[in-house]
Amino acid sequence: MLKRIKKYHTETSGTKTPEDTSLNTLKKLKIAYIPYNELLKEGFFAGLGWAAGVTIGFVLISSLAVFILRSLGGLPLIGSWLASIVEETQQQLIRRTPVF
Repeated sequence: MLKRIKKYHTETSGTKTPEDTSLNTLKKLKIAYIPYNELLKEGFFAGLGWAAGVTIGFVLISSLAVFILRSLGGLPLIGSWLASIVEETQQQLIRRTPVF
């Protein structure tokens, strides 16, 4: 955007009068005049694009990680660690649940 502003100012340098600084000039430069509806649409679509990109990227990376772990045969250390967590949780639930 700065290149566009510099280009515009170098093309029209010396010929500008105060009357030339009008709304049309600001629209050409896209400075200080951005209609709210355009700003809202642009921000909304940018947010949708970002969210879709993050979601697709996460799915691709996690799928690749799962595929690699399956081809390696899994990680026994993580499997045993998760199993110990599940067993401990079940024991705590049995201790805390009253029997009627």
